[in-house]
Amino acid sequence: MRHFTTSAAAALMMSATPVLAADLPVAPEPVEYVQICDAYGTGYFYIPGTDTCLRIRGRVRAEYRFNNFGAAPSDWSERTRNSTSTRARGYLRMDARTQTEYGLLRAYIDLFGTVDTPGFIQDDSSVPNVNNPVGSFGVEQDNTVMTLDYAFVQFGGMTIGRAQSFYDFWTGYAYGAITTVAYSDQNLWLAGYTFDLGNGLSTSWSVEDRTARQQNLFTGEYLNSTGFNQGYGGMRFPDLVANIRLDQGWGSAQIMGALTEIRYLESYPSGLLGWAVGGGVEFNLPFFTSYLSGFQGVVQATFSQGALGYVNSDWQNVVWDSTSLTDGEDGIATGWSIAWGFQADFSPEWNAAIQASFANARSKFLWNQSQWDVVGKIGWTPVSGFEIGTEVAYRNVGLGDLYPDNAVNGGNPTRPIGQQDIISILLRVQRDF
Repeated sequence: MRHFTTSAAAALMMSATPVLAADLPVAPEPVEYVQICDAYGTGYFYIPGTDTCLRIRGRVRAEYRFNNFGAAPSDWSERTRNSTSTRARGYLRMDARTQTEYGLLRAYIDLFGTVDTPGFIQDDSSVPNVNNPVGSFGVEQDNTVMTLDYAFVQFGGMTIGRAQSFYDFWTGYAYGAITTVAYSDQNLWLAGYTFDLGNGLSTSWSVEDRTARQQNLFTGEYLNSTGFNQGYGGMRFPDLVANIRLDQGWGSAQIMGALTEIRYLESYPSGLLGWAVGGGVEFNLPFFTSYLSGFQGVVQATFSQGALGYVNSDWQNVVWDSTSLTDGEDGIATGWSIAWGFQADFSPEWNAAIQASFANARSKFLWNQSQWDVVGKIGWTPVSGFEIGTEVAYRNVGLGDLYPDNAVNGGNPTRPIGQQDIISILLRVQRDF
């Protein structure tokens, strides 16, 4: 009986062994859970379970800034200002694309957070002048800022949301981090449509949020206590913007225009119509290719009446879209700018850019302003996506040069006639991924 039991047990164990081995889970084969989408370039992948391609990108940048050390008063001559400062900024960019029977459906988000050196900020109750070009100051409490730079949807030729203005063409080769040259560079809410006319020719039309462009409005007389900076009233109509653009192998060209409503806070004086027109050409210079891996140049100009935000997105001081003394009076300001620049890639590791501009704003009954800008940049890219660079910027702001009609109260301006030289240097390290 003992012999039978032992043999039976051994047989049972031997027969059970292959059953248990067969029941063990089999290791799964490696699976590429994220499928690459190559329809729109590198970096896109399919969102699992959908036919939507997504690309996630980012940038981290760190800067050390030598703030304005030009003619006094400057950031180096005044103890209420930071002579040097720091900035850290992080970007997150997401681009989702789906091909539909009506065309491409795209959603794009670009947001960033910025932390600057705590310091002093402009008190908005103070009007800057040539002897104090950035106004009076108060201590800044919170120096962390989150910004939604882009958030738009495109469907076929339609674009709606926060995007780059359809007026804008060239927006610089250098960093332009502290000061930049006179061009239109504005992200704002818009709703527009782009028509492809074929052979690289297109035209775009949009309505755009007026408040992002408006400068200032003034009513009253010099040294008159009843006069005041009235400012804009609420937006009643958006700006109307249009462009026609050509893209070819030699480069690009664009002509653009805009209409805007000048609406005072009060019904006095009457509202007026402002407008701007501009054009630019950006060209490749192939005859330099034997010495440089890439070389581009650009020139563009804008003229405006009553819409100076299209002339320059970086006016140093206060400028006015219109100034009026009596009801119904035409006090529209005029302005114009011309900007140019060059950039070159000397090698895969080294690049440089230089850009310059002149802008002029001529107000009626108030002082005029002229502004020169020159910005130069050199960058070193030791590995792909990583750059160490420096930028030097110079700006000259001239105030005065009164308009012939400015002989109010003996022609006394509300701030001195003079000039201000502004110089700054930037050191940057940034990584794109």
